[in-house]
Amino acid sequence: MSDPVSYSITTRDVNLWYARFQALINVTTDIKHGIITSLIGPSGCGKTTLLRCFNRVNERYGYVTTTGEIKLLGKNIYDPDVSLVELRKSVGMVFQRPNPLPISVYENVVFGLEQGAADAKHGPLPGLQVPNMFLRGEHAPAQSAVG
Repeated sequence: MSDPVSYSITTRDVNLWYARFQALINVTTDIKHGIITSLIGPSGCGKTTLLRCFNRVNERYGYVTTTGEIKLLGKNIYDPDVSLVELRKSVGMVFQRPNPLPISVYENVVFGLEQGAADAKHGPLPGLQVPNMFLRGEHAPAQSAVG
């Protein structure tokens, strides 16, 4: 007998609405473990929307409704015992364009650290070193070089 196929991500009948607009319609897919997979399609077809479902980032918006099932490594990410903080630590997102908050680089970095520390009930991370120009708030993210 051969081993069963192992999937890292499975979706079953995933639907997503932005208010009245349905962006995803009955998306069902199995993504094999350890295989590089691409989502390819025209602009606006729902690729990024589906990716954002994998770490439940769409839920930040009050006008988004999602139905269906998404499992990561066999665990339904909508189960009540799933911690959003832990899920988002495991399923990261890198966007095409940086989308920082309209505050200094320092405040953007510290915002994430403070959110994680508050959620994990830990204090600030020891040893965090930030250049002085960012501490003074002189540079907003759009003014800073990214490389």
